[in-house]
Amino acid sequence: MMVTDEIETMHQEVRKILIIEDEFPMRYLIEYQLKQNGYEVSLAKDGVEGLKAIVLHRPDLVLLDVMMPGMDGFEVCTHIKNNPETADIPVIFVTASEAYDYRLRAFDVGAAEYITKPFRAEELVRQITAVLERQQGVYEEEEEEGTAVPETVPTGHVISLFSPKGGVGVTTLTIQLAEAIALQAGQSSVIIDYDLPLGGVAPMLRLTPRHDIVELLKVAPEYITLSMIDEFTLRHSDNIFVIPAPGRLMDPNTSPNSAAFKRVTDILTAAGHNVLVDVGSHINQCVVDVLAHSKLILAITSGQQVANQHVNTFLESADRLGLDSRCILPVINELAGPVREFTLSRVPAARIPFTGDPSDTKLWLKQQGLRKLVSLLY
Repeated sequence: MMVTDEIETMHQEVRKILIIEDEFPMRYLIEYQLKQNGYEVSLAKDGVEGLKAIVLHRPDLVLLDVMMPGMDGFEVCTHIKNNPETADIPVIFVTASEAYDYRLRAFDVGAAEYITKPFRAEELVRQITAVLERQQGVYEEEEEEGTAVPETVPTGHVISLFSPKGGVGVTTLTIQLAEAIALQAGQSSVIIDYDLPLGGVAPMLRLTPRHDIVELLKVAPEYITLSMIDEFTLRHSDNIFVIPAPGRLMDPNTSPNSAAFKRVTDILTAAGHNVLVDVGSHINQCVVDVLAHSKLILAITSGQQVANQHVNTFLESADRLGLDSRCILPVINELAGPVREFTLSRVPAARIPFTGDPSDTKLWLKQQGLRKLVSLLY
């Protein structure tokens, strides 16, 4: 694994960004990414609310989705540009649509930029920075000597996959998410198999473990380094690594050190790796500590009634467990066949489509289902 240099992002002043986006997962994740980069963020879930928020918050820049219920993004942008009080606020369209006519229409109504999902966090920040600098009249070409915009080194994230009900494909989905991140975002992932004690990632990938995550977490946090983590890590491909579960029964009194786990994930994410944690379906204090340290918790369900009820109960219990419920995103993994109706208390962040095709296209189809999920992360 390659260590990337640590970088520091500095802002001379706090700039205010308004996000107008109807999908909660995307709205939350863009907010998270911008706050990580020092921006002040306000939110609106539709066009009408967004126009009110512009008057209330006076943002320096607006991030705007195209497809929204009621008033679409083009109409919202037209209102912004036709109002003398808001006409000078730059608008960046952020949308999943790559249609050429959409792009042309966006610029026709006054957009400053048009970004398609999925995108990398550093790309979004770079575009925002460039637009704000142009707005101030101080933008200079990057090629000019001595004034190049510094490269933004990506920082990885901790994403836990958990299901309150077993048998819904958490391990398979964890592996496929790592593959989708590699294909779509070009980033590496380290899978930590925390479905203790047996796990399933290494056997599924036909890897032979030498060491395991429980052994690693026995080391005092202050002594854990990236080179040490390498000794416990198996390479599956250029962009996918695995820290396996023990694969054997353990003393039931064994309790992994949560501080050591945090140290491991902090080192990996600082080095630019995403950490995907297969938590399985068991809940205890060690698992809660892992979930609390995650940027996102993907709560996996098959879409069937019992599995959905378990996910709803987990969402309702988040506060009592000390978890931020906003970080929990349901995902339907249609292992048992297509789901036509679902009874989740929160709209799923993604649906991974069912396919009965046993050929190699099965994985490809699932990756297409994961496309939206990856777009939420980057």
